[in-house]
Amino acid sequence: MVSIILFAPLLGAILAGFTWKLIGETAAQWVSTALLFLACLLSWIVFLGFDGETQQVQILRWIESGSLATDWSIRLDRLTAIMLIVVTTVSSIVHV
Repeated sequence: MVSIILFAPLLGAILAGFTWKLIGETAAQWVSTALLFLACLLSWIVFLGFDGETQQVQILRWIESGSLATDWSIRLDRLTAIMLIVVTTVSSIVHV
């Protein structure tokens, strides 16, 4: 769910930016707005269902060499959950 929160607004921006001539301007606006509101809704679900335990959510394995393992991951704690709802809610309101 956290990866959807991360990538949904990015996907909406890419679709609206590169395919608006194919799908139309109104459809591009609806797609980008819907994906941003999806991220906002999922952020609220993560915040309200957060149990206070810090989690490490791995998105992608980046470098692995010998004993070095570097991942692209998100640390989900109380501050991250609060910032998720603040950023996505304000972004959704500004977008509309």
